[in-house]
Amino acid sequence: MDGLISCVIQFSSLFITMSSRILAFFFCICSLTTAAQQNDAGLWASASVEMKLKKRLSAVFTEEIRLNENLSQMGTLLTDLSVDYRFAKRWNVGLGYRFSKKKRTDTYFNTRQRYYTDLSFRIKLKHFSFTPRLRYQIQYSNINSSENGRIPEKHLRAKLTAKYNSGSRLTPFISVECYYRISNKEDFTDKVRYATGFNYEITAFHDIELFYLINKEVQVNDPLTQYNFGVGYKYNF
Repeated sequence: MDGLISCVIQFSSLFITMSSRILAFFFCICSLTTAAQQNDAGLWASASVEMKLKKRLSAVFTEEIRLNENLSQMGTLLTDLSVDYRFAKRWNVGLGYRFSKKKRTDTYFNTRQRYYTDLSFRIKLKHFSFTPRLRYQIQYSNINSSENGRIPEKHLRAKLTAKYNSGSRLTPFISVECYYRISNKEDFTDKVRYATGFNYEITAFHDIELFYLINKEVQVNDPLTQYNFGVGYKYNF
C-alpha cells in the first residue's frame, strides 16, 4: 500500500509539472495569436441523473444544451451516458457514449457520436483535493452523409481539477484541460480549456453547479475562443 501511495504521489507531481508547463506554453501561444482569434459568448445548461449501481459502480445520464453566437442561437444539443468504477481507494475508470447535434455555419446540424474512456485518481491535502484525469475519445461526424464520416477524430485529453473542501455545502474548484489530437498525418494540441466555479449540495440528493469556462482553439485555421457561463443540476440516488 505504501508503494502504491508513493507511486500515486510521484505520478501526480509529474502530472502537475507537465500541466503547468503546458499552461505556460498556451498562454504564450494565446498572446501571439490574439489578433487572429474569433470570440464568442455562450451558455451551457445541463441536467444529470446519477445512479449508484453497486458500492463502487455508478452511472450518469446527462442532457445538455449549449447556446452560442452571444447566447442568441442553439449551438449544441447532447445526450451523454457514462459508467464509472472505483477500483481502488483513489482510482477510477470510466466508459461513456455521447450523441450530439452541433450547428454548422448554415442552418443544418452535424450529427456526432463519441465514445470515450477515462482514468483518474484523487489526492487529498488537508482541505484541498487534486484530480488528474486522462481521457481517450473517438468521435464520428455525419457517418451517413459525409465522405469522411467513417473516419474518426481521435483526442487524448489531460485534465487537472483542484477543489477546496471546507466541510460546508459549497465547494469551489478550478480546472485546466488540454486536447491533444491524434491523426495519421500529424499529432498536435488543438484546444485548451480553463474553468472555475463551485458545486453546491442542496440536499443529499440534489446538487447544482455554476461555472465560467474559456474554450480556446489553438494551432487551427480561424481559431475560436468561447467565453461560456454554465449551470448544471444533478439528482443522485
